[in-house]
Amino acid sequence: MVKFFRKIRQNLLMENKMGKYFKYAIGEIILVVIGILIALQINNWNESRKEKKQELKQLKALKLEFEKNSITFDSIMLHHTQNDQATIKLMNAKNENYTLETLDSLYFKTIYNYNFDPSRGIYNSLINSGQIELISNETLKYKIAEIQDIVVDYIDDENQAMEFGIKELIPFTINQMPYNPLRIYKNRNPKEKAIHYKLFQEMINNRIFIEHIATMSLYRTGIFEEGERVKKEYQEIIDLINQEIARIEG
Repeated sequence: MVKFFRKIRQNLLMENKMGKYFKYAIGEIILVVIGILIALQINNWNESRKEKKQELKQLKALKLEFEKNSITFDSIMLHHTQNDQATIKLMNAKNENYTLETLDSLYFKTIYNYNFDPSRGIYNSLINSGQIELISNETLKYKIAEIQDIVVDYIDDENQAMEFGIKELIPFTINQMPYNPLRIYKNRNPKEKAIHYKLFQEMINNRIFIEHIATMSLYRTGIFEEGERVKKEYQEIIDLINQEIARIEG
């Protein structure tokens, strides 16, 4: 093809047809430019297709991770709710005729705190590698970058509740009750149970004890408030990811 064009130019020169030669040369230049532009367009299209393919891969991986974390989070919040209900019952236990086993159960749930530990493998890889820039939806990109701080705020509330239990509530209970309810008595004899029950009854009438477990419930209020925000952000991110996957695959 190149030889063909060169031969045409040579013939025009030999025939001294300079006007036609320049017209032909300009036309040839235009054809070359068009060819280059087409090649660039094809290359850009191929690169865009590769980026979309990579974006889709990352979005699907993120979706699985966020859905898994959302399920785990719901389970954690359910435990917090059940434990807080137990705490409220324990606060009012002096007005009830609870058995020792029930009191022990309510106490264990009051002092026990679950901690949310989300999976972050895909998230960290996306952030640290800079591949978050592959995500074209700016709103989704912002929410993915922001969710880490929101989760950290929530976990801080969980840790504060746990720290209060360890530093305040549990030591107070141990000092009040030689028959420590932190230990499960599977083989207690009737005399031990009677002593333990009497001490527990005295403790649930103790003002300081009631204040301690009320404080624990207050900490959980913070957990629930931050938890609502985490749940909302998780759902919004999952919805946006699903929308982007549908757009790219469509």
